[in-house]
Amino acid sequence: MSFEFQAAVKANPTPLRSVPPASLLRNWSSRISWMVAALAALAIGLPTGVLAAERAAFVVAAEDYTPLSPSRIGLKKGEAVVAALRQQGFDVVVSTSPTNATSRAKLREFADLANGADLAIAVLIGHGASTGGQTFFLPVNTSISRSTDLLSRALSIASIAQITERAKASGVFFFVTNPAWPDLVPGLDNRPTVRGEERPGHFVMLSTSPSIPVSQIDNASLQATDDFIAAISKADATLASALSAAEEGGRAVVIGKPVDIALVKPPPAPEPPPVAAAPAPVVAAPGAAAGEKKLEAEREAREKAETEAAAERDRAEEARLSAQKAQADVARAQAEAAKAQAEAERAQAEAAKAQAQAEAAKAEAAKSAAEAEAVAARERARASALIPINEADLGWSQKRLVQEKLRDLGHYRGPIDAIIGPLTRQGIMAMQRDRGDPVTGYLTAEQYNILLTSGQ
Repeated sequence: MSFEFQAAVKANPTPLRSVPPASLLRNWSSRISWMVAALAALAIGLPTGVLAAERAAFVVAAEDYTPLSPSRIGLKKGEAVVAALRQQGFDVVVSTSPTNATSRAKLREFADLANGADLAIAVLIGHGASTGGQTFFLPVNTSISRSTDLLSRALSIASIAQITERAKASGVFFFVTNPAWPDLVPGLDNRPTVRGEERPGHFVMLSTSPSIPVSQIDNASLQATDDFIAAISKADATLASALSAAEEGGRAVVIGKPVDIALVKPPPAPEPPPVAAAPAPVVAAPGAAAGEKKLEAEREAREKAETEAAAERDRAEEARLSAQKAQADVARAQAEAAKAQAEAERAQAEAAKAQAQAEAAKAEAAKSAAEAEAVAARERARASALIPINEADLGWSQKRLVQEKLRDLGHYRGPIDAIIGPLTRQGIMAMQRDRGDPVTGYLTAEQYNILLTSGQ
């Protein structure tokens, strides 16, 4: 399965950060409120140190998918990740076997924790897919009939990265398994390809790389998950060591570079020196509380605007992909129509050529038949010319005339007795030799007619 992460760092909103305490101390009423709170804490024996650095984590794990095969990594690995991060002092938002709606609700909850934290980590375990330059985590009820369905039915890794980047340092770990689609879905990539820009202190890791065969994706991700859990369970674990363990041997694809920050939550800062008790009015406290409420309202408004903007971007991207697909369909239909027209024209030309060849063959056959008939006629005429006349049909005077004509031509010197005997035969043969005709001694009809008309 291909997983392509398109880092959207250019479109990242400015990370929301808590207002520094110094800006509040510049406000006179806030300073008085702080002093009052410190005195009150001293009076009742409570610590007043600055809050420790925040650690926020989002762990989502899916195993049993409704329309797809189960994920081989499973929920137990997700539970181990949660336990290790909590041991390090992380505030963890957990989502196991989430539906699309549940995972998005948990992601909004995590966004509140990540905002302004020192370190934010997102760990996703389950099936993944990519399209249009983005990689997505698939909730357990994901049903895909076309690639653009991912925009509304799955979690975008780019969007999760934007949320983690609200912290000072962050990392996204996606331990991907192969969904083994029962039907081929056009537009889904089959190989991981990472594009994007690096942002210092922030990164995204996909547990599969182009060098890993599709059949080995689950095995590689399972091993990466085990190595990651072992790394974050160590007391001296850092964000860099966790990434190094997960991507060992180049099996993973990483964009960005982590900072070398310890995973364990640092101890609380030392308490400030005691302040001498002094009466102080508390009149400014309501104003400070109102200011904090205003800041909180502004933060919530910004987050809502960011969420709506992200949803609008998703809708715009889906519309763009749909328009692009429609345009491709039109272009393909036009190409197929042009191809069909060209084939029809070629078939028509071939038919015309075949018809012309048939007509030429017909004319040639007619010519050959005419020539054959002429030859046959000549042969018949020639054969007819060679047939001798029936001398029994000749009368006495006709036989005398034959002898007289042969004598006149110098071919006969016998008596004129109307008897066609040997002498008459010799005269006939002499005439035939003189004409170049076959010498038979018997007159043909043609020779008889020529002989009778000779001398006229």
